[in-house]
Amino acid sequence: MTEAGHPDDILPRNLRFGVRENADRAWLGGDPVLSALFDGFAVLLPLGERFFIRSLRPFEPHVTDPALIEAMQAFAAQEAFHTREHEGYNDALRSLGHDVAAMEAKAAKLLGSVKDPAMRLVVTCAIEQLTFALARFILQRPALMDGAAPAYRRLWRWHALEEVEHASVALQVLRAARLGIPAWRLYVTRVVCLWVTVSALTTFALQNVAMILQPGGGRLPWRRRLRLLWALLGSPGFMRGLVVPCLAYLRPGYGGGGGAGDAGLVAEGRRLLAADPPMAEPRPA
Repeated sequence: MTEAGHPDDILPRNLRFGVRENADRAWLGGDPVLSALFDGFAVLLPLGERFFIRSLRPFEPHVTDPALIEAMQAFAAQEAFHTREHEGYNDALRSLGHDVAAMEAKAAKLLGSVKDPAMRLVVTCAIEQLTFALARFILQRPALMDGAAPAYRRLWRWHALEEVEHASVALQVLRAARLGIPAWRLYVTRVVCLWVTVSALTTFALQNVAMILQPGGGRLPWRRRLRLLWALLGSPGFMRGLVVPCLAYLRPGYGGGGGAGDAGLVAEGRRLLAADPPMAEPRPA
């Protein structure tokens, strides 16, 4: 059974996954390196998700299209549930002895330094494109998660689906916002911001991966370094997964991914979620 709905629908799903209660160092098919690659990026997600919600809020008065207003509300609801579940994910990492605060510190400092509302919105668009790229990567390779521990598998597939569903919202708000910036300058700012953001967050995530794989510090053993390099560039090829979404972002009229343009991905994500349902949040009496 597949979840009903049009590909353009943004459906907030109040679900629980239990990662906090099922912490695992090698949850992805027993492979600690692949697991750490996801974990190193996951550490940063609660910071980003709270940043997204705050960044869109000042521009709500600029939006007059009822469909976009509804999409912004659904976006905020999805990101709120993502924040809750990824905070539980970070608690799982803490229970395994990892210093989550140290892993978050550089990204928190970078995001905290962005004070201008317009720049916060542009940064949100850039990070959303990065999370969209990871979501595409997961949904295009369903077998990647087949051997994962159930709590982690369900969380990542759910997160990937919802990132694809709302992938265009921040860019739509950017187009609707009256920023008073010439179109050419906004385009240059948007593109430069993407490359700066992707470079910074990729660096932070890989530093986190090293901390997870080598908790006591020091250099990773050569065997682990080669395994990590192969996972990034060879198979499954995380870095290669960034190429198409980042190149698409260079188009001046790029409107974001998701929706009908990625109907196949949305359908696949909804099928996977319906076939492997996590626990729903109980409704209040």
